[in-house]
Amino acid sequence: METRRLRLFFGLPLPPDTREALGCWQRSFTGLEGWSRPEGLHLTLAFLGSRPVEALPALEALAGTVATRHRAFDLDSTGLGTFSSGGSTRLLWLGVAPCRALEDLAADLRGALEGTGEAMDPKPFRAHLTLARFRQARRLADFADPPTLRFPAERLVLFESQPQSRYTPLRAWNLRRV
Repeated sequence: METRRLRLFFGLPLPPDTREALGCWQRSFTGLEGWSRPEGLHLTLAFLGSRPVEALPALEALAGTVATRHRAFDLDSTGLGTFSSGGSTRLLWLGVAPCRALEDLAADLRGALEGTGEAMDPKPFRAHLTLARFRQARRLADFADPPTLRFPAERLVLFESQPQSRYTPLRAWNLRRV
């Protein structure tokens, strides 16, 4: 019998008003396909990839411990960006202003995962919200920045990534209140 596997990542969900503001901005660019679903917008802290369902209890225990060590905090968006060079992109993201509390949370979570031997995407953490994955490259200059947003980071969430960019929260832990 084959073990059921899940594609997992830890992230910070966006509050409904922030998701709606970004969805409204996305809809202003009519005729473009590839936008991330507003209801799925999040900030990824650590991408774990495929894991057997039996790994969930250990991941949940680890995340619960990490969450108790961190307070809730606010984040501010910055401008649009891309990971490609040359002025065109297939992946469009919204940056997040430097935030010590966010960096500390990401480092603590990633360190805890490494410390227990959990594999994860080794790329360095770079705070951003993925807004689109286009099939055809687009020019970054064709997009006006969305409005600057301030939003709270209050919960650490273990998400399952499913086809068509659907993200299901499996478990959430509140960060401490100030």
